Amino acid sequence: MTKASKRVVDYIVDILWKENIRVAFGVPGGAINPLYDAMSKDGKIKHILARHVEGASHMAEGYSRASKSSIGLCLGTSGPGATDMITGLYSAYADSVPILCITGQVNSSDQYKEAFQSVDIVSIAKPVTKFSIQIECADLAPSYFQKAFWLMRSGRPGPVLIDIPIDIQNTKIFYDIDSYEPLEIHYPKVSKKQLDKIFKLLEEAKKPIIVAGGGVVSSNSFDNLNKLAIQTNIPVSPTLMGKGCLPDNHKNIIGMIGTQIYSGCANTKFNEADLIIGLGNRWANRHTGNISSYIEKKKFIHVDIEPTQIGRVIAPELGIVSDVKYFLSELIKFIDKKRKESGNTSLLSWESWLKECQNLKKESEEKRAISIKSLELLDKNITLDILFDYIETYMPKKVLYVTSIGHTQIAASKSLSVNNPKAWINCGQAGPLGWTLPAAIGAKLANKNDILVVGISGDYDFQFMIEELAVAAQYKLGYIHFIVNNTYLGLIRQDQLKYGTEYEVYLGFHN
Repeated sequence: MTKASKRVVDYIVDILWKENIRVAFGVPGGAINPLYDAMSKDGKIKHILARHVEGASHMAEGYSRASKSSIGLCLGTSGPGATDMITGLYSAYADSVPILCITGQVNSSDQYKEAFQSVDIVSIAKPVTKFSIQIECADLAPSYFQKAFWLMRSGRPGPVLIDIPIDIQNTKIFYDIDSYEPLEIHYPKVSKKQLDKIFKLLEEAKKPIIVAGGGVVSSNSFDNLNKLAIQTNIPVSPTLMGKGCLPDNHKNIIGMIGTQIYSGCANTKFNEADLIIGLGNRWANRHTGNISSYIEKKKFIHVDIEPTQIGRVIAPELGIVSDVKYFLSELIKFIDKKRKESGNTSLLSWESWLKECQNLKKESEEKRAISIKSLELLDKNITLDILFDYIETYMPKKVLYVTSIGHTQIAASKSLSVNNPKAWINCGQAGPLGWTLPAAIGAKLANKNDILVVGISGDYDFQFMIEELAVAAQYKLGYIHFIVNNTYLGLIRQDQLKYGTEYEVYLGFHN
């Protein structure tokens, strides 16, 4: 075993590289500068200088979500440099996205003495991370990073924060870096007994629907979902986080079910369904609306990698803790086996039910096209439907859409077709203003030459972190950003009007 004496930060850079970190987003500062020094001397990890640490954290999330194999890294100094990351950590945590945030901290001897820019960031970050730790012993630094990467990738993915005092960063230790290996990830798996139960529920079903959530996307289960959908002819409805799980023009896709974000076809057919199979979804309130109405006259199967998701919102007839990709693979094989044993090749196939859904989807799309054409002929202001119809018409086939919250997200998700895996990136649960622009920059860096990145914002979301445009220009990360001029702040004004008032929402000039 060969051990060498180096600073903790030098080993950290080696470990980041071994864990497939190739890009870091951040803003340097006194308490994180030792790590920056190590990165500069090593020279392998590309650094993107953000204009705001929150922007850097959103870039890291956009990068993680668009990347095929790498995790986004965000760096910040102590005090406000660390607290500025919290919104980014919350967004990543809410949507199950792995990002690593490393913060510098004042010297160990200065902590808890109200030193300049000293804050207990570990305690602040705990509610919005899978793991939040300060390294207090230099020799444990490599082990903590190994654990952090393992946790980010294990189970339901999510962010981690590691806080490192300046003196710990600069401490020299002996460590055998050649022996470092990323920890193997172990996934929970569906059992034979559970497959038997699923089969019985499917046998009883007349009108099943698959609700495909973000877990399908994060587990890269696109091919397996496609095989099951074709094998069984079960209609598939993606959630907002699951959009792109199958191409929107796929014969099994019926649109999104929901209260805010939905298609008429999907909602109509959901009301007729008798069995709902949830894959890697969380039954979020914008999807379900009133729970008692949502579950009426239906049975539920819920598959998720995180045990505490089962029963959190809906108590299913069958809850299965399993990696979605493995679950789909095993179910496909199980159905094939049952078909061979019975001699019935159409066993568990709902062709006529799927045809019903396809016909209604086609009818709905034709009505929408006529409606948009009518609005265009009126020659008045461009509506969101008209705008997104134009975007749909003139954008190339390979597009990655990035959008945040409000009317623009709702209209875009209903109108824009996503026909490539990981080509729809939006913040589903947290919805922080300003997220779109930096997330689009991160997504572009992860797909620099492969795909056109298109950001879509309301005017306030765009202005919230507009300084990050300088980052796109500096690093030549060209992408297209559509800004919807809704001047009255869309949903916020709508909400205020129900109270009979409008307060500080107008961004334009009154005549």
